This record gives sequence, C-alpha cells and structure tokens, in this order.
Amino acid sequence: MKMLCKVSVLLLFLATLTCYCNALPLSTHKRWIIDDATGKRVKLTCAHWVAHAKPMVAEGLDQLPLNDIVKQFPERGFNCVRLSYATYMFTRYANVSIGETLRSLDIPERVAAIEKHNPWVLNMTHLQAYDAVVDALDKQGVMMLIDNHVSMPKWCCDRQDQNGFFNDRHFQPQEWLQGLAFVARHFKPKRHVVAMDLRNELRGSRESSKDWYKYVRQGARTIDQHNPNLLVVISGLDFDKDFTFLKNKPLDLNFTKKIVYEAHLYSFTGDTGSWSLQPVNRVCASVLESVQNLWGFLIGGSNPAPMFVSEFGYDMTGENDADNKYIVCFKSYLAAMDMDWSLWSFGGSYYYRQGNVGADESYAVLTHDWTRYRDPKFPHKFQLLQALLQDPTSNLSKSQILFHPLSGNCTHVSRKKELEFGDCKNHVRWSFEGDNNGAPIRKMDSPLCLKATGEGLPPTLSKDCLSPQSSWRFVSVTGLHLATKNKNGDLLCLGTHSHSSKLVTKKCICVDDDDSACLDNPQSQWFQLLTTNV
Repeated sequence: MKMLCKVSVLLLFLATLTCYCNALPLSTHKRWIIDDATGKRVKLTCAHWVAHAKPMVAEGLDQLPLNDIVKQFPERGFNCVRLSYATYMFTRYANVSIGETLRSLDIPERVAAIEKHNPWVLNMTHLQAYDAVVDALDKQGVMMLIDNHVSMPKWCCDRQDQNGFFNDRHFQPQEWLQGLAFVARHFKPKRHVVAMDLRNELRGSRESSKDWYKYVRQGARTIDQHNPNLLVVISGLDFDKDFTFLKNKPLDLNFTKKIVYEAHLYSFTGDTGSWSLQPVNRVCASVLESVQNLWGFLIGGSNPAPMFVSEFGYDMTGENDADNKYIVCFKSYLAAMDMDWSLWSFGGSYYYRQGNVGADESYAVLTHDWTRYRDPKFPHKFQLLQALLQDPTSNLSKSQILFHPLSGNCTHVSRKKELEFGDCKNHVRWSFEGDNNGAPIRKMDSPLCLKATGEGLPPTLSKDCLSPQSSWRFVSVTGLHLATKNKNGDLLCLGTHSHSSKLVTKKCICVDDDDSACLDNPQSQWFQLLTTNV
C-alpha cells in the first residue's frame, strides 16, 4: 500500500510537471493570459534581467556561473524573466565580441571577474552571448519576455535621451522594425520565449497618440508575421503609464488573442504627492485612483484586455521611506487584481552603469554578489503575489483570503480559536459579503465567524454572528482598514500585535477622510479579503 501511495504521488507530480511544461504557447482570453491548448490561466511572475546597457551582455556573469544565476529564478519563485536588449545589439553590433566591447569601456576588473566565472563568454559575439542566456533559461523551463528596452545601449530612461519615441535620433522606425523582425524570427525555435514587448517606456517631446497607433500597429504586425506564437506586449505613453487614449479609439488588430498591454509604477511615478509629508491613506488612494484612470480601466468593462505590470520595484535595503510605503500600497492592488507582473530587478550589480564600475542595484532581489536576498523578508512579502489566485476556467467555488499587505502574511486560526499570522500556503478561507453597513466574516464550511473581544485583544471565532462585534466593514479612503465596533460603539480596526503573531483589534489609525494632519503610518492595520477560486 505504501509503495502504491508513493507511485501515485510520483505520477501526480510528473503529471503536474508535464502540465506546466506543456502550458505553451500562450494566448489571451478577456483580461487573462492563458495556455493556448487548455485555456487554463498562466500567471506571469517575472523578474527583470538587464542586458541592454553599454556592455550589451546579461549582467551578473562577473559574479556567478551562468547556470548558477539561471537556476535561482525558479528557486526564488519566479516563473518568468523579462530579458532586455538594445536594438543596436542586433542591428549594428551582433558580430562584435563581448571582450572587444568590455575592453572599450576600460573595466579590466570586471573582465577578469567574467573570465573567472564564465570565461567562454568573452570570445562570443553579442548575439551568441544573448543566445547562451536564452538557451540556459529555456533548458531550465523559465518563460521569457524579450524586452526591447532601448535602441542605443545605455542606462534608461529620461525624456531628452533621444531614445524614447519614434523618429528620435536613436529610435528610427525602420531599424526598430528590422530589430523586432530579427528577434521574433531568431528565437522562434525557443519554446520558452513566450512574449516580446514592442518598446520600453515610450516618452519624450515627440510623443503623440497619432504616431503611437501608427507605429505600434506596424511593430505588432511585424512580430506576429515572423512568430505568431508570441504574445505582443505593448507600452502606453509617458513612461508606460498612460493608455487613456484607448478609451476613445481601440488599437484594432486582427490578432487580438496575442495582445497584452504593459504599465510601470514606482514611488516616484507621476505627481502623487509625498509619501512622507502627506497622510499615507490619502497618497495611496490617490495613486490607485490614478492607476485606474490611466491604465487599470483596461482590465474591466465590457471588453477587458490583459494588463502586465512589467516594471515596479522598491529599495530593498529598507532605507527609502517613500518606497517602503509605496510598495505596500501597490502590493495591495496587485493582490486584489491578481495581476501578472515583472519586478525590477533581479541582479544586484552592474558591470558599468552611468560611469560607475561595479555599481550596486538597491532595487534588486539579490545582493551585490547575486547569492542572497537583499531584503531577507522578500519571500514572505511576495509569497501570495507569486501564487495564482484566480482562474477563469476553475469550477471551484469562490472564497476569500484575509491578507496583510505589509507583512505578506495570511491569517490562521489558533487552537484557542484566535486569529494569528502565518504563511499563505495554508490559510483559512473566509466568506464576506460586506458593504458600508457591515457584515459577518464567516469561516468557510463552518458556522463560525470573526468576533472582536475588545481593544488590544485578539478577535475570536464565534457562533454569535449577529453581534455588533461580528459585523465588519472596510473604512478609510483606501478601503484597507477592516473595522468593527466595541460594546460602547467605538470603532476598532484589525491590527498586528507588537510582540507576537496574534492579530488584535485596536483604535483605528488615520481613518477619517478629513484628517489631513494625521501623519502616522496606518499600514500595520491594512488588510484585504482577496477572492480566490483555485
């Protein structure tokens, strides 16, 4: 019997693995990216790997052997890589050797480090070296989005770099189309190359929606002509954050099942006010309102389209106050919408960036030497974002996950029937149909619901679901504070216990809409009930 169980488990594992490996090519259905063959959803959880800068070779080869870098993507929960390139790498410098380019940059210490870890790469051409990276990722089963980041190899981006919009000095449409055609055709045999984007962060003084429609259609058709299996990922205007023009005029392509839009967001994106000098609830609400207006609308309505958040990130040293607040806010959006995404960036260092040899990347998942998490809490913070929560083909009934965006934890119930934090792999499933008047939060498949017991005390599971202390609603301009009332009618919010994993109810922090003077950080009290059907 034990042997039969072991065989059954092995067969189940192999079946799951086979299903994953066969989930290519990809297509789209409404707002979702799906497996073309089965129709099941495939969620992209990617990290960016820089290869478009002046050295014109994937970063990190001076730190570790190539395969030691590649295997870390799936080990750290990423099923996909956004691998960048510069157009000129393939239209002008494809046959130039890596060694020649690196010597021209006068960075002998980085050359020596590459020679130590990956000596074979120095005699390769730029095309051969890029192929080697793609081959290594392909063998590892990691999906790839090939990202046309710039034309002239350089650090990106600013409005005056002449690299940002069609007909800029370094963005001539014909050479750009030539590069797209080459990349689409060249990587057609690589089954894990699942997508190409047309161009990163369109920007600059030449920007216009008229030219956007003209050249985006040409670029998308070029990719589809040379490799119809690929998803075509399309940037908006103004640094990948504005698609409002699509509200009045659709793109109108005849291969819409392959079209995905992309957007970027950082703490410094747009005019959202100061995360440090204004109430956090207000800034977050303003940011998410702007997101909805500029590009979030595309995933809703009567004709939804897929949206891929192809760049976002934060200073993983923890030293940037604005980033610390922004990332919790934006994680709440990504989780609520169960978005496909790519994080900037994976690798912790550069050969040469803006005149700095061996520059550090504080926004990287990995440390400078590419061996450890820069933010030790990253796996916990991102565990739920790396999971698939919604599948349009699922027949399972919907339930909800009580999620804490700040920590990345989900809720569990202790033996004492008290609420506490835990990882999101094994979480309690809830049912909540609340509105502004409040409603019980019920534990699925049980008669129990969540009941507050007083300020500073853990809420418990109780059969008394009609009590005022069992009626919960979301409050504040963000809608992220989960509140009830005590026996005196005072508002209490769910929050964290300072010295344990328990959750308690406390006085609410900065929930009044007109309280512009409240600068305390309320994010420890931010919670979400996320819908899932998987």
